[in-house]
Amino acid sequence: MDGYNHTICMKLKLDEEDNKAVRSLCAICYEKQKIYLKLELNYKKWQRKQIKMDEPLVEFLYYENKILVGYLGVCNFGGNEVEISGMVHPDFRRRGIFRKLYLMAKEEWQKILSADVLALCDHTSISGLAFVNSIGGEYVSSEYKMCLNIKKLEDKLNHTQENASIIKLRLATSEDAAEIDSQTSVYFGKSQKEIDGEEVKGDIENSLIQQGNNFISYMALFKEKIIGKIHISIINKEGFIYGLGVLPAFRGKGYGREILLATLDILKEKGADNIFLEVATQNKNAIGLYESCGFEEISVMDYYVII
Repeated sequence: MDGYNHTICMKLKLDEEDNKAVRSLCAICYEKQKIYLKLELNYKKWQRKQIKMDEPLVEFLYYENKILVGYLGVCNFGGNEVEISGMVHPDFRRRGIFRKLYLMAKEEWQKILSADVLALCDHTSISGLAFVNSIGGEYVSSEYKMCLNIKKLEDKLNHTQENASIIKLRLATSEDAAEIDSQTSVYFGKSQKEIDGEEVKGDIENSLIQQGNNFISYMALFKEKIIGKIHISIINKEGFIYGLGVLPAFRGKGYGREILLATLDILKEKGADNIFLEVATQNKNAIGLYESCGFEEISVMDYYVII
């Protein structure tokens, strides 16, 4: 980069220095505008370690005098969709930096991907929304990011008579992979195979069950019968909950709440200081459940398909 005032780098993965710079830029954007970004840095780091990707993930970094002021990342979850997200330092906006990153990224993903591309934008980001509109993005959906308020949970439990739980959680094993796939299809309309990508399913089937604290699956049991599932991860003392579901025949009995409360206990035992989850804004039943257990909305992320 010597001799240049500004430089754009394309990388297939971020090293530790890159990660630190991107996180620092993200913190600056949040501090100045309270805008949330869904960059999936930890997920992509884990994904590269576990999966031999035929379609590489791509990262674009824009430096001004060796200082990172712009970033765009492409995240491939497998299946038929990829997501792009990124940011520009508030003091360097209106210079076309993100558009340059976007055009370079678009040229690359068109070479290697046949998937639909979704652009992510914080619901409150005026500049982000303006950019999405400028590239013809069409609104698809939104999701809440929710964070557990421990005091609110304790207050709710103190005012509610909680009976001893009759639901037990056990660690999932490789023998549960087919059941997890089946349940995912029931809850989300697509199988885990489709979510992870058909071409890499065989390589990651076991890592979907448990990979240290980075991804752990549990089966929910009622009288030793599997009635649901849930996944968690803990990264840098932050806990995340994914894919909670109860099979239709067992709904309406409070089992989802029991599963969630048992999972919160596990996350706290594992040292999670903060606990998060994401839920589609139209999923009112799930939102009601999460709120009843002390979760609060902290941001809204909008998804736009790029035509």
